[in-house]
Amino acid sequence: MKKACMVIISGLFLLSGMTAAAEGLSYSGSSTIGMSILDAGAVKAFEKETGIKFKSIEQPGSGKGIQALLDGKVTLAGASRALKSEEKAKKLLGTAIGYDAIAVFVHKNNPVQNLSKEQIKGIFTGAIKNWKEVGGKDAPIQPNTEIAGEKRATMLAFQEMAMDNAPYGTGFKEIDFPRDQIVDVAKNENAICSVSYGLLAAVSSDLRDNVKAVTVNGTEPTTPNIQSGAYLISRPLLLVTLGLPKDDAKAFINFMLSPQGQKIVAVNFVPVRK
Repeated sequence: MKKACMVIISGLFLLSGMTAAAEGLSYSGSSTIGMSILDAGAVKAFEKETGIKFKSIEQPGSGKGIQALLDGKVTLAGASRALKSEEKAKKLLGTAIGYDAIAVFVHKNNPVQNLSKEQIKGIFTGAIKNWKEVGGKDAPIQPNTEIAGEKRATMLAFQEMAMDNAPYGTGFKEIDFPRDQIVDVAKNENAICSVSYGLLAAVSSDLRDNVKAVTVNGTEPTTPNIQSGAYLISRPLLLVTLGLPKDDAKAFINFMLSPQGQKIVAVNFVPVRK
């Protein structure tokens, strides 16, 4: 009888493990992480390494991803910004898997090579409207942003770090996906945008060749400059859990911090571990 009970209990544990594996992971949040890390090889490598599957990957932005995690709709959220104090108060925990620079992209034919923080602030608040005001040609500056009402992480981080939290100007072109912001700049010599530098790799090579990242206060968004803090507009890339990571979410975070995972991060971003 005792032996039979042990067999039943063992079977229940096995079944429980199989159910958890079958359910798999679900992610919602930052498109920067989703597009340039998860979709760029991390998910495929993790599934091959562990056999644990992702059942869904959604990229509505950091804020919406965090809310989905709080609502119990997903097991893992992605945030391309630091967690807010009120989010931490709700027992959310962010694990940094890398660091990113928010680059300021212009068309390759734009003669402007560098912008100061004050010039960037002026452009994105709408106070500076013509390229000749910042050393360019006599042409209207045409900024594009993500959809303002959605409070995406990149917009908020850029607003805090480059604009001193001043409000964005009005009448800017709003684009849903950050990658498409770069595409818009590639097709418009007067355009400008602020997008994750890592997303440049997600744009086709022909369009990629039509854009350039200007230096900010004379500093390029290079790995050493991001690590040292010399580049003004940089941020952490976080995988967020409700409480301490556990089960499949913990396994994925551990994978992303492993040499294999950090190598994937390093393709487009700055890894946290060498």
